[in-house]
Amino acid sequence: MDIRGVAGTVVLCGALVGVAGCSNPTGKSWAITYEVTGQDNGTLAKVGYANSPDRYKDEVAQQSVQGPVGVPWKQDVVVTAGQKAEITATPTGGLTLTCRILLDAQRELARATAPGPGQPVTCAKTTDS
Repeated sequence: MDIRGVAGTVVLCGALVGVAGCSNPTGKSWAITYEVTGQDNGTLAKVGYANSPDRYKDEVAQQSVQGPVGVPWKQDVVVTAGQKAEITATPTGGLTLTCRILLDAQRELARATAPGPGQPVTCAKTTDS
């Protein structure tokens, strides 16, 4: 066997091992925008949201932002296909919040309004795989 045959075998094996280590080898994922609004400009005590730090793994990490954070609030993230996109926001004071999850910053996937002033709001949607 010549050196080209050996090199080709090593590259092929390395490629197969690399694919086997991925739980989402195609990298299929969704461009998600989280939005939080209120009836008046106010602040948020805390915002928690899901994000996929590696689009090639079927994992979602929870991110957290401590307030005060101004309303309206918006964050663009990537969520691996088949995983849950989710946001929870807690207001300061008596603000009534609404959240939305958007696909490609346009198509609304989920919307919710807090049950009352000063209460947290949560939006969630499992992405298609």
